[in-house]
Amino acid sequence: MRILPTISSLLLALAACAELPCSTAWATPVTLHLTRPPSSVSFGVTSPSPALTMNGSFKDFSGELLLDPRGLEESKISLALNLASAQLPPEQMLQAIFLQTTLARFQDQSGTFTSTSIEPLSKGQFIVTGNTTWANKTKETSVPVEVLKLSPSRAEIKFLLDGTVRPQDVQPNVAKIAPGISGSRGWAKATLVFSPRAGR
Repeated sequence: MRILPTISSLLLALAACAELPCSTAWATPVTLHLTRPPSSVSFGVTSPSPALTMNGSFKDFSGELLLDPRGLEESKISLALNLASAQLPPEQMLQAIFLQTTLARFQDQSGTFTSTSIEPLSKGQFIVTGNTTWANKTKETSVPVEVLKLSPSRAEIKFLLDGTVRPQDVQPNVAKIAPGISGSRGWAKATLVFSPRAGR
């Protein structure tokens, strides 16, 4: 019996699967749904204005991943987020009131993202470009993502965005209700877990 070569082949296969992403091949695209928990979306703002300095998370979000057998580059990601579902810890009660009051001025408090292209950067790293729509306005957005797992039974993707609010990006009506927003530093991060069935 050729047991040792068989064991060696098995060990090599397991070692190959340690290189992300690794999955069993499948023939046709599959639709995976964002599952929460364990998915999460959080955010934070550091600002000279105390009312704008906050750390919180979003409760209401959803999404789908149309996973192509040829890889993430040929796949499609869509996400939806209810901005009014932002939650802050109890000690940030004043910031929570300010945030909800600010969002109440907008009729459409939901935002969506639909990918249009996914380009590889390095092993497990991609740039996802797509259309972000909020308040009836759509603009192109690019997000760097890290793929932790990719298979038709489970996909795990993380991203982290951070930056500084530029004066030219602040609309006059926003500047009135949120003085000090220009120059504030903000971040958003997410752990997105997709599976065949949506969960809450």
